[in-house]
Amino acid sequence: MSKLWFSAKKELLIIVRDVPGLLILFLMPVLLMTVVILAQEYTLRNELGKTRLLFIDNSHSGFTLSLVENLKSSGFFEPDTLVGGSEVNREKATALISSGKYSIGLSIGPGDSAIEIITDPAISGPYRANIVTPLKYLIKGTQTRNIVEKMLAFSAGDMKPLIDKSIEESTKKLPSVKESFAGSGMQELRPTAIQNIVPGFILFAMFFIVIPLAASIINEKNEGAFQRLRTLPVGFGTILGSKVLVYFMVCLIQFFLMMLVGLWVFPNFLGLPRLEIGNNVAAILFATAASSLAAIGFGILVGSASGTMAQASLFGSVMVVLLGVISGTFLPVHVMPKVIQCISLVSPMRWGIDNYLDVFIRGGGILTILPRSLLLFAFFIFAMISSIYIFAVRKA
Repeated sequence: MSKLWFSAKKELLIIVRDVPGLLILFLMPVLLMTVVILAQEYTLRNELGKTRLLFIDNSHSGFTLSLVENLKSSGFFEPDTLVGGSEVNREKATALISSGKYSIGLSIGPGDSAIEIITDPAISGPYRANIVTPLKYLIKGTQTRNIVEKMLAFSAGDMKPLIDKSIEESTKKLPSVKESFAGSGMQELRPTAIQNIVPGFILFAMFFIVIPLAASIINEKNEGAFQRLRTLPVGFGTILGSKVLVYFMVCLIQFFLMMLVGLWVFPNFLGLPRLEIGNNVAAILFATAASSLAAIGFGILVGSASGTMAQASLFGSVMVVLLGVISGTFLPVHVMPKVIQCISLVSPMRWGIDNYLDVFIRGGGILTILPRSLLLFAFFIFAMISSIYIFAVRKA
């Protein structure tokens, strides 16, 4: 035990004395996570908020009046019928939209003869679809209601007030549409970008220890530290075990730092929603332990297999970013192509992210995350056995 303690103390001193390395380990993932969350949150707020819409009314009919009211009450659009105190024509509207001052415009021809949606060619395809699709539904719905009202006015005669009253009463009796979320006792939780991104960056930060961990192993191999240690009664298990112990503490610090940012910094300083983590502390710690060991195993394996620091840094950093992309760190996995989704199933980073999502969002417990946690533990054992074998074969 004393051999393990002194070896771990040596490893801890190496980490503490490397100030740039500490910044990479702790500050870089937090800053990257904050930037990504801010970008996604404010993008979603802009896209899901009301869109200003230029309304070119060349008809001034009952249909256009109803359409304007429906646009206002929809919650999606804010129609502007006047610009600079005067009605806007199509030429002026085209100029305003093409210059980027408006994203979209709607032109109604004389006598409701023509309806045209004008969009800015610079806006992206998904965003264009998000604003054009509900606008088309509103137009069609208003047209349908206008036709029905005209038919009633023509055919009902003196019965029209009674029919209108009957329609109004029947409409009030229609059941309301509610939204709920599948989960065990967490129906009040509203999914946000933070709920999905923070677990991803917890795993991203943990796996990013591959760079300092691999550097430590390679430096000791190149400087002959391993050879000197091997002259003493110290086995590979003790040497690597000390690294596991120290970097497990590093992963725990990273986890608690991410939690602190999500629980306290985001809501109090950035005006973002608070990270909701549920109340199953045991499951959270179990998921963290499994993810930490998998990340440590990955770092030790890369350091053991690499011959130079350049190899370890390039391969390790590229693999962490690649695993992060396909595992859901930056974007949810379900929006990716099926091929990427299938490949991500063998990623230890995705196993860890899914564990956190099950606990944070779906209200799962230890039994829920046990299968993926066992996979993470198995990956750690495989990485450690492989690393010891590599050292034994190369006689580091």
